[in-house]
Amino acid sequence: MNKSVIVVDDNVDTLESLSDYLSLRGFDILGCGENGLDAVQLYKKHNPDVVLLDLNMPVYDGLYGLEHIKKINSLAKVIILTSFCNENDEKKIKLFKVTEIIEKPCSCKQLEKFMKII
Repeated sequence: MNKSVIVVDDNVDTLESLSDYLSLRGFDILGCGENGLDAVQLYKKHNPDVVLLDLNMPVYDGLYGLEHIKKINSLAKVIILTSFCNENDEKKIKLFKVTEIIEKPCSCKQLEKFMKII
């Protein structure tokens, strides 16, 4: 069975690239969103195996999404994708036992390899 994934990023190009690549590689993309609120709503609707979540997004950021997803399911597998993570954000993220923090830009092949082992 293929892993189900939701992808959330405010950069439409990144969102489409990740979704298309992972879909072509056999992952089941259940939905895409552009902010932390979308992430929570998609998680509630689909209960995916993995959430790929950008950290820095306007209005409802990745921390909002992470916090509320972990309230729904404390064991949810959430991978934070970010081009910038300050020390304060990193401390907050670790409180929610995020699966991994991956710096952007990352190669799709690296991401795919990591997702296959979680």
